[in-house]
Amino acid sequence: MGAGAVARALLVSLAAIFSASAASAADVLIPGKIFRDCADICPELVVIPQGAFVMGSDEKAESPRVNVTIAKPFAMGRFETTFDEYDACVDAGGCAKKPFDRDWGRGRRPVHTVTLVEIEQYLDWMSKKTGHTYRLPSEEEWEYAARAGTTTDYWFGNIMIAGEVNCRECATEWSAIQSAPVGTFKPNPWGLYDVHGNLNELVADCWTIDHKGAPTDGSARKDGDCKSRVFKGGAWYYNPRASRSAWRARNDARVASYVFGFRVLREID
Repeated sequence: MGAGAVARALLVSLAAIFSASAASAADVLIPGKIFRDCADICPELVVIPQGAFVMGSDEKAESPRVNVTIAKPFAMGRFETTFDEYDACVDAGGCAKKPFDRDWGRGRRPVHTVTLVEIEQYLDWMSKKTGHTYRLPSEEEWEYAARAGTTTDYWFGNIMIAGEVNCRECATEWSAIQSAPVGTFKPNPWGLYDVHGNLNELVADCWTIDHKGAPTDGSARKDGDCKSRVFKGGAWYYNPRASRSAWRARNDARVASYVFGFRVLREID
C-alpha cells in the first residue's frame, strides 16, 4: 500500500472514531436518556430537556409567578442521593463524615443529616472523579424538572393521591415515620422519583422571601440570605401541601436534619 493510500486509510479511521465519539456524545443529550458516569457508585442520571415554564404560585412565598427559560439540557439524579452513593465518597476520603442513618438503614435509602458543606464535599468529589460538573440544582432547575411539563400542584394533578407520596397523612407505611427507599413510588413524566415527599431537597439558592427579582434563565439566586438556603419537595414528616412543586422554605445551611437530603445536577458539556 502506497503512502497516499496509508494516509487516506488513517484519515478514514480517524473520521470513524470521531463520528462514533460524536454520536455517543449526542446520544447522551437525548431527553429521557438514563446514564451513569461510572459503574455502581455514581448516581443514575436522567437528561432533562431545555424548555420554558412558569415558576411559582399565588402563595405569598411562591409569588410572583416567573417565566423561566432553560436554554440547554442538563442531567438530574433520578433519585435523591443515597447512602450507598454518599458512603462511597466517605470510603474514598472525599467526604469527611459518615452521616447517621437513625437506624433506618443505609443502602438505597436517601442520605440525610448532611450539612451544605458536607453536600458540597460530595459534589466536589463526584466532579473530580468523573471529570464533569456536579452541583446542586437551582430552585428554578429543580422546579422545572419536578413539574416535568405539568402546571398542577403535583405532577399527577392538584389533589394528593393516597399511597403515592411519602408525606404526613399520605397513607404510606413510612408516612410521618421515616424516609422510604428511593424508587418506591412512581416517577414523574421525565423519570424523576420522589420529587414530592420523602426528603426535603436542598437547592443552590440563597433564601429570599418571595420570587420578586428572580432570574429568568434558570440560575440560582445569590442576592438573598446565604446563611439560609432554599429547600424543595417536602418530606415524610411534612403535610401534603409542602410536597407541591411550587412549595419552598428555608433552612440554616449549617444545620443537618433527618428530613433533609439532596439530588444532584450534572451539567452537560
